[in-house]
Amino acid sequence: MNETVVGSLPLTVTLDVSDIPLNYGGRVIMWVFTFILCISIPLNTAIIAACFYRGFNSPMLMYIALSSLADTLFGVVVISSYFSRIIARRKIILFNECLVQMFNIHCTVFHQFLTTWLMYIDRHWAIFWPYSYVALMVNKGGAVKLAIVVLTIGLLLSVSFAVVATTMVYCNSSVVVRDVICNYASVAMSSCGNVNPGLIYSLFFLYVVFGLTGFTAVYSTWCIVRKCRKSSTEANLKALHTCFTQLFASFAQFISLIGVTVLKRFLRIPTFDFILVLTSAVTPAFVNPLIFGFRMQEIRSTIVLAFRKIQVIHHEKPSNVGEIAVSENVNLERKK
Repeated sequence: MNETVVGSLPLTVTLDVSDIPLNYGGRVIMWVFTFILCISIPLNTAIIAACFYRGFNSPMLMYIALSSLADTLFGVVVISSYFSRIIARRKIILFNECLVQMFNIHCTVFHQFLTTWLMYIDRHWAIFWPYSYVALMVNKGGAVKLAIVVLTIGLLLSVSFAVVATTMVYCNSSVVVRDVICNYASVAMSSCGNVNPGLIYSLFFLYVVFGLTGFTAVYSTWCIVRKCRKSSTEANLKALHTCFTQLFASFAQFISLIGVTVLKRFLRIPTFDFILVLTSAVTPAFVNPLIFGFRMQEIRSTIVLAFRKIQVIHHEKPSNVGEIAVSENVNLERKK
């Protein structure tokens, strides 16, 4: 029997996933999405490596690398949590581990959306105020400083979510969280007091970040299309191309977010919810590197160049082995 410890933090958390299919079909679905994530990791690694090879010679390449990192970490955090519960069948975890999960999930989400926001700010500034952009963002390292400030804000918000969760009142030494992963909302539902202030705080900042990113994406895209559509200069065409590349990448984030939020709320079909959450976890990590790889010329040319070098090295090795063998035979004949 659970000991009543009103006002104290619980020791353990029981992850109640009775609505999720834990039979053979559920495990197969879990393995499929784990495989998709495993494919997406080298894809994102290639994007990051291509940006690094270019020396991050433009702020956009740095933001793309950060975005690929955030998408990958988000997928890893969600899939690993589901894998631990469904495949490894870890039902009970420590409350501190639950707080770490909460920090990880919110930190990666904030990182994803704030990096997207930085990409739109970068393009908007570069197109409408090019001189100050070059002076401040490129020459004086303003892009790096801005990224550090914005991502630090996301980090502090994630820490604050875990801290606020400790201010809630828990009535038992072991609480039940009706979810696979400890996000703030699911943990709040397991508490028995002082819930509303923390819930309002978390929802406010989540919606601020989501709304700011969405508004910036729509407004910036509208302004850039309006400015560049009447001009056929190479710079404007490149700006439009980059703008729509960012827009395609943003769709992967917002469609998965809105899909999970809306469909889970109204459909309430456990198996469908299970598949939907896993889809939202791997979609940005799998789709965005394909978008950046195919549409960004700097990244595409770097990956193609690396692939050709690998092919050349692969073809040179057999010939070198053959040349060595021939030279050894000649030396043996001379000695004879």
